Amino acid sequence: MRERIISKTLLIHLGAILGASLGAGALIQGVLGYERFWAGLFSIALLLFLVSCGLYLAWKQAGAGKALAWMMVVAFIIRLGYGVLLGWGLPRYGYDERPQQAGYVFEDAYRRDRNAWTLSRSDQPLTRAFSDDYEEDQYGGLMALSGLVYRYISPDVHRPILMVILAAGAMALSVPFLMGGLKNRVSLQASLWAGWILVLYPDGVLLGASQMREPFLILFFTMMFWAASRWLDRKANGLSMSMLGLSAAGLLLFSSRVALPMIGVVILWVWVVKSVLLPKTWMKILGWLLILLTVLVGLWLMQDWLVAVLHWDTLQTISRSGRVQFHLDGLPGWLHFPFILTYGILQPVLPAAIAAPAPWIWQSLAIFRALGWYLLFPLLAYTLVRVWRLAPSQQRKFILVFVIIVWVWVLVASARAGGDQWDNPRYRTVFLPWIAIVAGWGVATARQTQDRWLKRIFLIEGIFLLFFTQWYISRYYPYFPRLDLWVMVGLIVLLSLGVVVVGWVLDSRRNQHSLTQDGESL
Repeated sequence: MRERIISKTLLIHLGAILGASLGAGALIQGVLGYERFWAGLFSIALLLFLVSCGLYLAWKQAGAGKALAWMMVVAFIIRLGYGVLLGWGLPRYGYDERPQQAGYVFEDAYRRDRNAWTLSRSDQPLTRAFSDDYEEDQYGGLMALSGLVYRYISPDVHRPILMVILAAGAMALSVPFLMGGLKNRVSLQASLWAGWILVLYPDGVLLGASQMREPFLILFFTMMFWAASRWLDRKANGLSMSMLGLSAAGLLLFSSRVALPMIGVVILWVWVVKSVLLPKTWMKILGWLLILLTVLVGLWLMQDWLVAVLHWDTLQTISRSGRVQFHLDGLPGWLHFPFILTYGILQPVLPAAIAAPAPWIWQSLAIFRALGWYLLFPLLAYTLVRVWRLAPSQQRKFILVFVIIVWVWVLVASARAGGDQWDNPRYRTVFLPWIAIVAGWGVATARQTQDRWLKRIFLIEGIFLLFFTQWYISRYYPYFPRLDLWVMVGLIVLLSLGVVVVGWVLDSRRNQHSLTQDGESL
């Protein structure tokens, strides 16, 4: 009887998924206006149905919780909807450039996707995507997947929205893996915050609404994190080990250079957790020496590439921005790289997004992306200080490893892409699952302990934004008065120091008052 009820419920759910897929497919086909309406509806609805069934099964496997269901549904719908909006709006309201007229935000996505369509229509095997014939995808994994979709689901017409469906599905599928990996490691509130940050972070939404590899890298990363968590909890089984192998293979196929740091940080985290159980001190020392040696060997092997890339990206940043060149000319040579690095950390710059004139679709996108980073950055800054105040424990080690790795990656991404407002945030977002964990823990901790320093960090950021928004407005609209850059920086520093000092004094007085009250009650 129970099995019959379960089967009936499953059929009802699958029927609802099929109906929603057909309705959404018709709507998307109607909005984007691909040739051959019925063939387009079938192709889009078929892929929507397959992806939705995969998400449904993952949700059931993860425990079928309501909060998780909402996260997955929202993650999928907002990315799919935004992808449709961009595909419809860019040709109409974007710039007169080929990628935008074809509905693409990223030029490399445009080139790779068109090559995938060409490959799918040829008689060549899809493994040709991994050859040197297609330089637009130096790894080949995403092009091969795109070619597979176009060859067997949409062979008649190039429908780029199909890859958006897969990218949105990959981001939604990463949510249950993240939440499962966090189980019993942080508080429920911290894990919920982390999940929603992963779902709603703007650059994650944009990449999940585009034909990019990052959503798939994020999915593989969360799968590996989940599998490693299961192994640490001694709950490893065939499924988790299969996911571990699949995620490692996926990372290597989609981006071997990103795969190495991702696999490395998961191994490092597992080592930090497990090393405390080793009975001998020399074993721990030997383990750390091996990790250090591996890092040094990796850096040595990649040194030519790293130096070339960093030099190239720095030159690109300088050449594209006369303002950056102007300020660098006034600085000694040894300060050039720190300046570019700091500029990169601040990208995408919210005041510039607000002030710079642009078509509405681009300005709204710029503000959306920048606002997300400027809401997230104070949380990362707060956790960088707050984690050291935790008492020694397994949770402290867990959070500390994540905080250090996240900040190292933020700096690496800023150095790797200089001050670029597109590549820099894109590289940073690859580690979004762990960034979300750190930020979620920060929000939950500040709320639980009623720590006022998080609000003060936001206040300091508000001072920065207020001055720089006015500065950028005066740059684009000269009739507004304008402060000298370094005078403005000095004022920001002084006011920020004032916030820190006043906050410290107020906390000291509260602590003293609390001690006095405790003494009187005794």
